[in-house]
Amino acid sequence: MRDDGDMTEPMNQMLLSALARQRGHETQMLVLQDRSVKDAVSSFRPDVMAFSCITGNQRTYINAAAEAKNIKRSIITAFGGPHFTYFPGEMMRHPEAMDLICVGEGDDAWLEILAELEAGRMPDQIQNVVTKENVYKVLEIPADSRKVQLGLISDGSKDEKYFDAFTMKRGIVRSRKVDLDTLPFLDRGLVYDSTAFRKRFKRTHMASRGCPFRCAYCFEPQFNDLYKGLGRVRQYYGVDRFLEELKYVMKNWDTRYFKFYDDVFPPFPSPDEVAWHEEFCSKYPVRVGLPFHILTRCDNVMKLHEKGVNVIRDWKKAGLASLTMSIESGNQFIHDHVIVRDMSQEQVKAAFAIAYAEGVYTFPNTIVGIPSPILPREDDPHFDEKLALVKRDLGILKTVNGTRMDFDEALKLNQTWFPNEKSTALRRRSTVQFLGNMGLRHDNIATNVESVMFTLKCKPGFAEFLTLFPYPGTKATDWCEARGDFDGDFAKLHASYQTKSPLSCFSEEEKEVIQNLTLIGTFLTLFWGSRNRFIQRLARPMTSVLMGMSSTRNKRLQALFLWLYTVSKGYMHRTRIYPIRYSFREKIRFYLEMIQLDLWKQRKERRRLVKRPDRKLALGGPVS
Repeated sequence: MRDDGDMTEPMNQMLLSALARQRGHETQMLVLQDRSVKDAVSSFRPDVMAFSCITGNQRTYINAAAEAKNIKRSIITAFGGPHFTYFPGEMMRHPEAMDLICVGEGDDAWLEILAELEAGRMPDQIQNVVTKENVYKVLEIPADSRKVQLGLISDGSKDEKYFDAFTMKRGIVRSRKVDLDTLPFLDRGLVYDSTAFRKRFKRTHMASRGCPFRCAYCFEPQFNDLYKGLGRVRQYYGVDRFLEELKYVMKNWDTRYFKFYDDVFPPFPSPDEVAWHEEFCSKYPVRVGLPFHILTRCDNVMKLHEKGVNVIRDWKKAGLASLTMSIESGNQFIHDHVIVRDMSQEQVKAAFAIAYAEGVYTFPNTIVGIPSPILPREDDPHFDEKLALVKRDLGILKTVNGTRMDFDEALKLNQTWFPNEKSTALRRRSTVQFLGNMGLRHDNIATNVESVMFTLKCKPGFAEFLTLFPYPGTKATDWCEARGDFDGDFAKLHASYQTKSPLSCFSEEEKEVIQNLTLIGTFLTLFWGSRNRFIQRLARPMTSVLMGMSSTRNKRLQALFLWLYTVSKGYMHRTRIYPIRYSFREKIRFYLEMIQLDLWKQRKERRRLVKRPDRKLALGGPVS
């Protein structure tokens, strides 16, 4: 894997390693650093190198695979993860570096792959697997691509987007994994025994898999479409099996806090999951007893609340210290029609109010830099032209997200009410009011400021403001590309969400303002989410001052924003969101790690923080 300064363990790699070891194979984690591929191939001499990645770091892995094959030609290189699930055509783009791709869930396919390789055969007959031998059999190939032959693409004549159109055929992907209890415990030693995670003390795990929602910025809707008719969306461990693995972790590594990283932690408002929730809340305090953090949704909390289940209160009694409920946008139009959150803003406010009343700190994510139609002003001389662009955008959303907006009917009604040129001003005013009530604003910055302020008024204990990156396989990307805001070059995306927007709809000045807002917004949660009345009283004046400075392009002020963000984030993480017991020396190390991580986020390439890592195969040396 690549060291991106992530503070969350690579659970997918730990599971694949556990499965391989269960069948008698030997595994090692390689973290890509200077000359580490050569070192690893020379010392460990692997038969297989496997890479799992999201879009934004795929080229690093492909280059590493090519380097490994130059050193030892017999190495089999296997790729998986979200990027290769949605772009299996990468096999045809990089045949010199890639031997096979595993799409979707890899639990069962991985073991079959290893068994075939051990028998001296390529796994081209296995479900979920794309190889050079079966690529034309398992992929849906665009009509004009039949003449393409593997290995004959080096002249660069093909458009880069050409291979992005390749998709998996129906029937090639096996059913979802249903019985999670049959899986082995994650191979924690792979990471905890030789990397910086050994002294992190916060251990991450998941009780369930699957998310049925259709948020446009997420790949889950497309993942669900890939598995349509191949098993239920939600699966979860039995409570006893789940707790046994937590106890195993506590026994073998210094563990002081658990973060449950499920897309949505149980329960959903269904009888089976509510029963799971009740069993978990009764057994966890007795058998585990450590504070924990979960991820859930505001609408889930409110639907359960309507059924008489106060899940936040139940979780707190069991040991909940904090929870994530993402807001994603405080602008009504973007929230409802662009990213399709399928919950009302009233549900969001109510869920955060319950958490605050229960004394539980909340950690929402809010996305900024989301393109939205721009509302023309009434006196704009180009009003009709700009209104036509709004109408075009609404049509795109109808195609991409299936949204239903009665804008055409409103225009017709306006024309009926104000039929002649003398009433043009009234017609414009009515149109602007209608669109304004939907959530459209006159400029990009106003939309982003509105989103930040909505989040702050929910009184989160800590909030992260992330720039929208158009990742593949998402409706948000379809929206950006259809508007002409993104050229489809996923390779230029940063692995961090807090760098400048890659979208062309924002000017360079707007991109800097949006990035300033991501830093200022987080710092301001220090005041808005405080339980101290004096600190709370400082929230509005501090907000007035800093939001007024958000339009600056002064590098020194921007450096100040980064410093405020980094220091306040470290403090809120340690005291509100992940209140882990630390010694004085451990606190110093924690803050240094957070500072180095946040400095990396502002750069395209990570700088080496140490000259000589303690171990060549350690995750990022002393800091990860």
